[in-house]
Amino acid sequence: MSEDRTKSISRRSFITGAGVAAAGAAVMGLAGCSAQSTNGTTNSSTSDTGTGETTIGYDGAGVMPWLEAEPTISDSDIESTVEGDVIICGLGDSGVAAARAAAEAGAKVICFEKSTAMTSTGSDLAVLGGTTQAKWGRGDGTLDEFAIVNMHMGEGSHHSDYAIIKRWADESGAMLDWFIKPSESLYVASESYEDIPTESQANYMYPYFYPMPEHYDYTTEDLPCYPTSVGFSSLATVMKDNLQVAIDAGADIHYTCPVVDLIMENGTCIGVYAKNASTGKYVKATAKSVVVTTGDYSSNEDMMKYFAPETIENGVKTLALNVDSSGNFCNLGDGLKLGAWAGAAIEEWHAPMIHHMGGGAGADGRGVIGNNGYLWLNLLGKRFMNEDIPGQQLENQVERQPQRVTYQFFDSSWPEQLQWFPAAHGIACYYQDEALPSYTASGLKINVRTPQDIEDAISDGRCFKSDTIEGLLAQLDGIDVTTAKASIEHYNELCKAGKDTDFGKKATRLFALENPPYYAAKCAVALLLQCLGGLVSDADCHVYDENGDIISGLYVAGAPQGGRFNVQYPISLKGLSCSMCFTYGKIAGTNAAGQL
Repeated sequence: MSEDRTKSISRRSFITGAGVAAAGAAVMGLAGCSAQSTNGTTNSSTSDTGTGETTIGYDGAGVMPWLEAEPTISDSDIESTVEGDVIICGLGDSGVAAARAAAEAGAKVICFEKSTAMTSTGSDLAVLGGTTQAKWGRGDGTLDEFAIVNMHMGEGSHHSDYAIIKRWADESGAMLDWFIKPSESLYVASESYEDIPTESQANYMYPYFYPMPEHYDYTTEDLPCYPTSVGFSSLATVMKDNLQVAIDAGADIHYTCPVVDLIMENGTCIGVYAKNASTGKYVKATAKSVVVTTGDYSSNEDMMKYFAPETIENGVKTLALNVDSSGNFCNLGDGLKLGAWAGAAIEEWHAPMIHHMGGGAGADGRGVIGNNGYLWLNLLGKRFMNEDIPGQQLENQVERQPQRVTYQFFDSSWPEQLQWFPAAHGIACYYQDEALPSYTASGLKINVRTPQDIEDAISDGRCFKSDTIEGLLAQLDGIDVTTAKASIEHYNELCKAGKDTDFGKKATRLFALENPPYYAAKCAVALLLQCLGGLVSDADCHVYDENGDIISGLYVAGAPQGGRFNVQYPISLKGLSCSMCFTYGKIAGTNAAGQL
């Protein structure tokens, strides 16, 4: 076993002791990924990850302050017993895929879910190759898998597991073909903004950026967004069709019944205890294999302080989507707790998913003019970066600025300028005179702007407008007006010269502020969508203990699976987290059924 695999939280010493910053107005930079609730509607409920107490990370002694005592369950607490071949702990993206895959492999499947129904919190999948992608000229061999995998490894500072990333790259195309097969009502669009037939508007799939915008070439970008992604108007509908396959094969589903402990016998996982929320009693379930697919931990304040204290320090709020039958948030890190009690190792480097969608983001998650690389100034009135960067890196820069507040500037030439920005997540790169049809999937709206969008943002107070630079700056709270005016004048000179000698931004994206009216949007920190980090795993979804040995009978997929995302969430592959959930859910279910 390699040294990399055996490293875990007890082998690193790191303490962060600064006070917590007060949570800011998160709507100034809503995070993306088109987060949706199970019924497909956007849920903008937010929760604070901190209480104002000191944050602390690794203590160097293996102490995990977020881990309460393991439950003690007696025979008198058990109301029923069930037995099967594979137990699925959580019916989100990865759990649904695992349940179907295990059932199709002939296993008797038992599923436990904390919420009142299956949960779905995304809409997009990054996919490489496959028959479905071939319909858009993006089939097998179209993209350089090694280049994509290596870029992902670099964005995570090479803390991720190469084999896990590479297997996703190899098998995600086949996963998509498999995933959509049960959904007979799913309409597959021929291009991104096709007119969808009336009878298919509630359930359709589409390719992102197809055809590719004329001026975007991902091969020439420093930080490319690869043409890999598909979106769904209702991912939840397709997931329900997948789960129905498992149900039709005899899967036993228990809702409002979260798994609270694993049953271990001589180092082997042989089952679980799940708590019936309506009775307070427990179900004892035994099986040959258990798959942990319980979601992330971003609503667990203690875990956030421990694994990602910088989010607390920076006043980042959490976008929480799913609740249990009592109204409590579901994403509390149950999988990491289950693993820790069973002796599983937890990886060191976790990845907060906080990609900025641009200044003045509304309830739909869209920034006023996207996270486009126009001129950005901080409160000192100074330009501070090459603005031509993706949303995650943009968030990282905003967090470094005074009071974590910046402003994004553009002028009335924006309709002609959008076409020159990259085809990427959060970017406004399509102009339309009129709004898209009402049925249009939320993911497609992110990349389009109309004049009405800008006017609505001005009316809502999310965007400032003036016929003069001086009048615009006078409206911006907290900014150094004198320095800002000088910065704008200097930037205009760079744009007219066609060369950014300060930060090296592409000449094709240097747009001077010279055509009134002028606009500005305020940008604070964005919202945390998830915090990804999990149990030390491999590409077969096995779980490892602190000695680097496989814990027999235990598998993991989805957010609790380690080795996928580290340090930050990469934006080069839109919808990668969901795609990995389904890909590794399928792998985990298949392997658990065959005990591979």
